[in-house]
Amino acid sequence: MPLEKSTIYIQNKIKTKPDFGILLLGSQFNQLVKEIKKPICISYEEIPNFSKLYGKFIFGEIEEKKVVFLIEPFSLYEDKKEKNTFPIVLCKNIGIDKLILINISVGVNPNYKMGDVMLVKDHINLFPEKSIFSMNPMKNQNSFFGVTEEPYDKKMLEIAENIAMNHNIIIQKGVYVTFPYPNYKTTAEYAMIRSMGGDSVGMNNIISYVIAARSMNLRVFAISIIMMGLSNQHKSHHTDSIFQKMEKSIPILILIVKEFIKFCS
Repeated sequence: MPLEKSTIYIQNKIKTKPDFGILLLGSQFNQLVKEIKKPICISYEEIPNFSKLYGKFIFGEIEEKKVVFLIEPFSLYEDKKEKNTFPIVLCKNIGIDKLILINISVGVNPNYKMGDVMLVKDHINLFPEKSIFSMNPMKNQNSFFGVTEEPYDKKMLEIAENIAMNHNIIIQKGVYVTFPYPNYKTTAEYAMIRSMGGDSVGMNNIISYVIAARSMNLRVFAISIIMMGLSNQHKSHHTDSIFQKMEKSIPILILIVKEFIKFCS
């Protein structure tokens, strides 16, 4: 079995199973990777049956908990119809029971500003249905029915909120919308997404990962850095300037994630 060979290869390298999988969608989160202790880096290409995938796993410890980072190539305008969730399936197979998703998104809520940290409490999927159903690693559409009840773990959200409160950090908690990003340009689309209950719009389809994880009964927690707010949507921003302005949020993100790993069981 392909999955068995991949699993055995990883287990022989790391010896102990990780508790958390952490998927980083954006190179600006590299500072978080530097927090890992005793790192073991395994590229996808060296793993049996991963020859057509690109990325790497980094196994190690954060706050004395075993973790694995899933680091995949990132495109600002992601338009893939299908994303292979095999790395998450493999992580489940080697022992993780909790998945943390971290990315950037654009604020639609007028109260959001650039650099805000948003905890994802729910989502709205506007990607084509076919691309989502093809993500199901169990190949059983019935496994999707439970996802709508609690895609994002409520106890995990409470832990993150308490961490923010204890450190006097102002955070947002909102609904994440996945929208084919190259089409997301007009004031009318902002208004439409806001009217349906969206607070931010993602540049990558984390929902495919959420569905894959929940179909395997993994607990899911997602956090997003707001790249731009509704109030400045029409202002001209150079990409480098945007990321520079977001840098002040990275230490806050690192603090929250480290504390979250420490206290989440």
